[in-house]
Amino acid sequence: MPKVSVIICVYNQALVREAVESALRQKFADFEIIIVDDGSTDETARIVAHYSGSAQILRQENKGVAAARNRGLSAASGQYIAFLDADDLWTPGYLSEQVAFLESNPGCQLAFTDGWAVAGKDVPQELQSKSSYYSSKPLPAGKDSAQNFFISGVVTSFTVIRRALFEKTGWFDEHFRIHEDADLLLRALEQGIEFCFIPRPLAIKRNLQTRLTQEKQALQLSRIIQINSWRRSPKLRPILRKSIPITNRMIASQLLEKGEKAQARKFLLEALRYQPWALRTLLLAIGVRP
Repeated sequence: MPKVSVIICVYNQALVREAVESALRQKFADFEIIIVDDGSTDETARIVAHYSGSAQILRQENKGVAAARNRGLSAASGQYIAFLDADDLWTPGYLSEQVAFLESNPGCQLAFTDGWAVAGKDVPQELQSKSSYYSSKPLPAGKDSAQNFFISGVVTSFTVIRRALFEKTGWFDEHFRIHEDADLLLRALEQGIEFCFIPRPLAIKRNLQTRLTQEKQALQLSRIIQINSWRRSPKLRPILRKSIPITNRMIASQLLEKGEKAQARKFLLEALRYQPWALRTLLLAIGVRP
């Protein structure tokens, strides 16, 4: 039984070759790779087939990344679960440092490293000299896990999770086509699970145009996930009382840019139900009155 199960989910992404190669170059050897092809229609299936000798390859109809990750989890046998997005990369020491940390900290259910974020598919050669992802962000770790989660987030490809965590949170909610990872981590925070941080940049997150476009369309879903958390448990409500209005104001601003004042007002009024005293929301609501 391998120590780590590496799950790589892919849909129409030729960069998956580089992701798999970065996993195969790990100094740590006790791991399995599970590639889940979520119904790709381009050359991805051919690229993935090349790794049939070194990875377990699963293929399914296109159901979204949550369903693909759950498919990978169902096939995983490792004590630790590591998700690597098909367009992201690990440095050779990624798994060895993650496993060493988790073995030395048995109370830690989830550990995430620092890394770099790059725009586009090209990775700069001078990456080591650039600022890392969390160098200027408040860390969602330790006692500040929940407080800072809504500011900085946890990058899935920087994360290794104990299998036991999924017994507490359940698996990914397949209703969500995106933000399924944020939803799962919120459920972990509701359970009082704190995240652990390894202050070394060991992975690379690519921000592709498709992902950036997706993020622009994701605010509504982010709102739903936060409201669901509010309804499930009172534990995070003091934090959600601040984060939900921020999300609603961002949605309202997008709607205002489109000239949709009535819809924008709806989200601002909802924000005021969480923070009736919020001056910024009040001023914005006054500004959209017809």
